[in-house]
Amino acid sequence: MEKIIFRKFLYDLIGFFLIVSLSLSLITWIIQSVNYLDFISKDGHGFSVYFSFISLNFPKIFSKVIIFSYFISVFYIIQKYQLNNEILIFWTNGISKIRVVNFIIKVSILFTIIQILITYFLVPKLQDYSRDFIRSSNIDLFSSLITEKKFIDTVKDFTIFVDSVDEAGNMQDIYVKDSVDENNTQIITAKSGKIIERGSEKYLNLNFGQILDITENNYNTTKVIKFNNTTFNLSNLKSKSTTFPKLQELNSSVIISCINNFVFGNKIKYSLPIFHCSEDSAIKGAKEIFNRSIKQVYIIILGMIAAILFFTNEKNSKHIINKSLIFFIGLICVVLSEINSEFLSISLINNIISIMLPAIIFFLCYLFLFNLNKKSI
Repeated sequence: MEKIIFRKFLYDLIGFFLIVSLSLSLITWIIQSVNYLDFISKDGHGFSVYFSFISLNFPKIFSKVIIFSYFISVFYIIQKYQLNNEILIFWTNGISKIRVVNFIIKVSILFTIIQILITYFLVPKLQDYSRDFIRSSNIDLFSSLITEKKFIDTVKDFTIFVDSVDEAGNMQDIYVKDSVDENNTQIITAKSGKIIERGSEKYLNLNFGQILDITENNYNTTKVIKFNNTTFNLSNLKSKSTTFPKLQELNSSVIISCINNFVFGNKIKYSLPIFHCSEDSAIKGAKEIFNRSIKQVYIIILGMIAAILFFTNEKNSKHIINKSLIFFIGLICVVLSEINSEFLSISLINNIISIMLPAIIFFLCYLFLFNLNKKSI
């Protein structure tokens, strides 16, 4: 009978948790997806890149709301059981309050492990994949970026100005600056032109103009080439969108390697193809690893805070005040989980306190619950 009771409690908790966490994640994801429309409207990426990028961002958003969603879920389910008198099923079957608390702690540990797996391994990998879509994509919607009487420099090392353009895409009085490399720049002017497509590739077809080829070296040479018609390949142009991986997108092993080298090694700076390790990046990396691992212990703490409800009496005149206080303490703990990593620094004492803080709070909470259980007995 006890297994059935605990199983039902677990199923109710998981069901409500999925509803809350997925709802919050979906709302946040939609809002962020609207903000990322700049990939199309300003950066010229295609819809396939946009949808791939925002889809791979969903697990990251989901992992962000898990801690808050879990606290809300445990708090709500205990409240529901109390209001419907379902909580009496535990007591009439000889299940003590501390056993229910221990069960919630076990469930919280399970959620913590799952969350660590998501934040430590899955999210960085998917974030890196999403950045790959931008790295490997070209400017699919370049023609939509062309605006009359406006310099367009969205594309990396490429600037274009068009005096006028009609509905058919015919452009007049065109100016193009193309930085071929560090030492070579081409400035192209043309009376007319149009963007044409040949299969999957795009070209800028220009008429009646000249190419100013500037080479910056010891001699600073300049060549002028006049043309009646020329074609400029647009397919290899890249957006200015950030392609270098952010710290949150790096593999955990890369960050830990930097921390080990700087904190425990010879403190020399070293660079990887995707990461530059230094004192600053080592501290930021430590905060990131903290958020991926130790921060998740707050899930257990929040489960214990919500479990204090078991020791409140709904017939007490101060029940609503006690319930509100428990909820408020839980919210403070959620905030603390978010800012805890900010206390990490180069100071060893600060780091020890920051890392040990979740464990200290855990033992204090359990001691408090244990004393409440003794009083209730």
